[in-house]
Amino acid sequence: MQVGILSGGTGWHVRDLQRAATLRGDSCHVLDFRHLANGWGRARLEPFEPLDAIIVRTMPPGSLEQVVVRMDMLHVAESLGIPVLNPARSLEICIDKYLACIRMLHHGLRVPSTLVAQRSDEAMIAFEQLGSDVIVKPLFGSEGRGMMRISDPDLAWRTFRAIERTQSILYLQEFIPNPGWDLRIFLIGETVVGAMRRYARAGWRTNVAQGGEPIAVVPEPEAVELAKQAAQAVGTWVAGVDLLPDGQGGWYLLEVNAVPGWRALAPTCGVDVASAILAELHQRLGKCP
Repeated sequence: MQVGILSGGTGWHVRDLQRAATLRGDSCHVLDFRHLANGWGRARLEPFEPLDAIIVRTMPPGSLEQVVVRMDMLHVAESLGIPVLNPARSLEICIDKYLACIRMLHHGLRVPSTLVAQRSDEAMIAFEQLGSDVIVKPLFGSEGRGMMRISDPDLAWRTFRAIERTQSILYLQEFIPNPGWDLRIFLIGETVVGAMRRYARAGWRTNVAQGGEPIAVVPEPEAVELAKQAAQAVGTWVAGVDLLPDGQGGWYLLEVNAVPGWRALAPTCGVDVASAILAELHQRLGKCP
């Protein structure tokens, strides 16, 4: 199988996929979103032509036009019959926290109370409605970067005004008290490949990239079912689903990551995630050895 890995370079995840591909007899071609070009007619240029499948490992920052065209190219690949992991539409949904949250709500899944606004005065109204204790997140972003917990009205107003001046979206969620950990469930298809609690070392951030400590666990059946429903709601084949216990035996759905990392999860849970991802692609291509 000829696999294209869309990445910003040859980081750890790319190298792990290359390792797994070598073991399976597959070939990996590392591609950079920023260097993709597509043409037809007399300017024919098809970057995906030799590939059997594509794995998306990153979506680098760019202008609106650049991001739109990059997603368009993934749709082009799918139209040529090349599987994209994850599918282009699921990436579009999960990259946009607002759209992903709406999809969860439409599927009856429990998410924290949320406000999306463009003006700071509207955000202040929501700040009070949400109990004057909120998490402010960038609409696009991952690994906990750019998130703030705000419970002071003056700080909230200054923060909201600063965000508005940059023409960014105000994305607020109620702060959910937690026991110092959240749950990451890693799904490939309907299979739980691994699950871990992520314990915050200080404060409320549990992301491993922000210093959280991972501990392997066997997730509760209710959590697994919620994770599967969330992945189905956004259309992912591979997903990292983040859940938060509500203290009463239930769960809040925090996020579905359509480009999930496994650098911490693989050794924590003792699983070869890269090989499992390639096996999923082989199965979808009907090329299982």
